[in-house]
Amino acid sequence: MTRKEPLLPYDFLKDIWRDKENRICLILAGTMAGILLAIILKLYPFPNFLPDSYSYIDAAHNNVNINMWPVGYSKFLRLISVFNQSDTALVIVQYALLQAAILFFLFSIKYLLQPGKWTMRLLLAFLVLNPLWLYIANFVSSDALFSTCSLLWLTSLFWLLYRPSGKMFIFHALVLGFVFSVRYNALYYPFISILVVLLVKGKFKEQLLKLAIVIIPVGWFAIYTTLTFKERLGIATFSPFGGWQMGSNALFMYAHIAPVDRAPVPKQFARIHTITVKHMDSLNHLKQRPDQELGIYYLWDDKAPLKLYLIERYKRDSTTPYLKQWASVSNLYGQYGSWLIREHPGAFLRYYIWPNFINYYSPPIEFLGMVNMGSDTVDPGAVAWFGYKSNKVHHFSKNKDIIITSIFPTLLAMINVIFCFGFLGFIFLGGFSKISPYYRKVLWIVLLIWLSNLGFSVLASPIVLRYQAFPFIFTLVFGCLLLEFVVRESMREAKPVEEGAESVPDPAV
Repeated sequence: MTRKEPLLPYDFLKDIWRDKENRICLILAGTMAGILLAIILKLYPFPNFLPDSYSYIDAAHNNVNINMWPVGYSKFLRLISVFNQSDTALVIVQYALLQAAILFFLFSIKYLLQPGKWTMRLLLAFLVLNPLWLYIANFVSSDALFSTCSLLWLTSLFWLLYRPSGKMFIFHALVLGFVFSVRYNALYYPFISILVVLLVKGKFKEQLLKLAIVIIPVGWFAIYTTLTFKERLGIATFSPFGGWQMGSNALFMYAHIAPVDRAPVPKQFARIHTITVKHMDSLNHLKQRPDQELGIYYLWDDKAPLKLYLIERYKRDSTTPYLKQWASVSNLYGQYGSWLIREHPGAFLRYYIWPNFINYYSPPIEFLGMVNMGSDTVDPGAVAWFGYKSNKVHHFSKNKDIIITSIFPTLLAMINVIFCFGFLGFIFLGGFSKISPYYRKVLWIVLLIWLSNLGFSVLASPIVLRYQAFPFIFTLVFGCLLLEFVVRESMREAKPVEEGAESVPDPAV
């Protein structure tokens, strides 16, 4: 695309269609995506459900403003149901939004960074035709929506760095506020956004206004959620889930602590610790342990210590709502998990951090490897919400396994390697001195996001493939761009410019 002067994002969208190659790419992308979607809907007439699905549906049905999970996806379910309550409509919208965000991201990269023509074509083909998005969009889960909003958030960051405008700041702020309400993985997004705002030049008052525009939606959601928890459950917290997750992460580590190494327990943890020790001793007698891999066992299994303690605490209470019961022990579990980690930091690094780091490199497929968790029925909430005639669901085969998704952990591992070595090669070849100041800012922001996502993902919860759809996309794209630069520069050094010939300028400069 030849550009005479910088375009604003909304002008850029119009300009895409005027370019013949872009127009052909869009038509082909839309056609192929539609064909793939039609195939998946034929093969899987019902979407996939996982444990989180029923919590989202229940929150959408009751139109609540607080839940175990952020309520953004439940509000999205209600919005879709206004127009069409079928599960097919949900899958179509989720897939269409994700593909649209991918195309906006890719065409923005093409315009702003001007990569090689064939690099761009290969990225378009691979990302648009990628079957992983079909399976992620086929879940009643926040994964597809979170990836969509995250891509819009990242792309709008690039546009703010390139040509900031009031409309783009407002758009970015709204996207940031919504993605923050969809999944807790976005907790580090506001800090990246604030950094980008500070990088955008402007007068002091203008900077304060821009910061306010970006922060207000996120701040409003966080404060409103905290106050609502306080009002309805008597617990002032933004996310009770954090305490449960901290306790669960620590228990995966504590399962490997020998009895002789167990320290005396503080009084406030006496009962939960007694249940934990008894449970760990019983697991040692099993040939096949349910906690041998990082996952959801200590979070949700009724036989695991956290659930056992909750059941015991409220066994004589039939009036307290479950959400209040669940939230009431969050602070205790967070403190208990933190105490266990402080007592055994080395074991936590060995048995939780390191395995989860490996999972980031090559994440398990988890629920993406099996249709409907291996079951041919769904819960009554799903039957009522989607208007099913019965609780029976089916797909094209009696085999419940999804074979094609098994290739993606290896593929993501390769992408992470390409990104890391591409960045090292880029630095070694003096890349930062050969590109434009704008390109440099973009690369530093991308590296910061990649590192932030790595740190947050490894520390926060066990990593699985569906959580890594957004990093998959931007890591692949920038890994290829960096690799393209390394190959081009290596060829230039291998074949010096002949005397008297003019060198070809880098299009990114």
